[in-house]
Amino acid sequence: MLWEDELSERKMRILKTLIDDYIQTAQPVGSRTISKKHELGLSSATIRNEMADLEEMGFITQPHTSAGRVPSDKGYRLYVDHLMQAHTLAMEDIKQIKNAIELRMNEINTLIVRASDIISIITGYTSIALSPNLTKAILKTIQIIPVDERKALIIVVTGGGTVKNQLIRFEEDIPGDALVKMTNYLQGKMNGLLIEKIKFPVTSEVCQEIGFNESTAGCILNGLVSCLQGIEKSELIMNGTTNLLNHPEFNDLIKAKEVFDLLNEQEIIKTVMNAAIEKHDLNVMIGKENQLEPMHDCSLITATYSLGETDVGALGVIGPTRMSYARVVSAMKYMKKLINREILRILSEE
Repeated sequence: MLWEDELSERKMRILKTLIDDYIQTAQPVGSRTISKKHELGLSSATIRNEMADLEEMGFITQPHTSAGRVPSDKGYRLYVDHLMQAHTLAMEDIKQIKNAIELRMNEINTLIVRASDIISIITGYTSIALSPNLTKAILKTIQIIPVDERKALIIVVTGGGTVKNQLIRFEEDIPGDALVKMTNYLQGKMNGLLIEKIKFPVTSEVCQEIGFNESTAGCILNGLVSCLQGIEKSELIMNGTTNLLNHPEFNDLIKAKEVFDLLNEQEIIKTVMNAAIEKHDLNVMIGKENQLEPMHDCSLITATYSLGETDVGALGVIGPTRMSYARVVSAMKYMKKLINREILRILSEE
């Protein structure tokens, strides 16, 4: 049965009021509280009867006998999808976000790190971000810089300002002018190409063109592959982890430790965020909708950011299920818009 069939308008008003109150106070909400604080035009007895129905339907629960009620995951889901009011960010928040993002940063990873930091500050929760997968960025330049006779540093710079480097070691002494020749050769082959379109020359071709032996040429090409793989690999960014301790849900140290232990598992969190990219746009996962058990008392709100029409990364906020959903959603939508704009600016100025 659809929620529209289950709930009367009166029940929906009571449920919305209860959830709004619980988000604000973190205390179970009783019928008398709703009756006194909110002008619903209903008696305490009527509200109590409707709350009993809402509990039976699974939208709210009673944590203790004779206590008020709190929302269930099902109640929060209905609230997020249909009941919560659109939140208008305060001018102070808008100014803080804009000032942070519009610092004319010229490197996309720096932009995402700053965005993650400010969204954590604005919301008061923990922020998680994936740096962009830049396979669709342009390779700007390659440099091979000698360190000594048997070592060199390969530096790769892409559109968007991402820089990767790899130290390589040779089996024999290599003169600096030979590395300059190799640098020019690779730049001629690869500069200006999309990362995903780059095709590496075979070692024998390099040996013939440059006069290197196979060991030296292979060492340089392998180092270059490592640099480009680093560009393709998204990095995990996290800010405000300890913010969770500011919320009473995490006064339970065992529960808090489970969440913190999970947040330290970077590959697991990367998987969660990559799943968010596949869902596109903005997504809200509430309580047990999250597959990982330590997150069953948490909600995760994610938004993707894009390079043109392609989603290349994601920004997320994790907090208790008693989250200020409207405020977080509003902040995330605004941040997503600014990030997308700034990425285009950075790339257009290359």
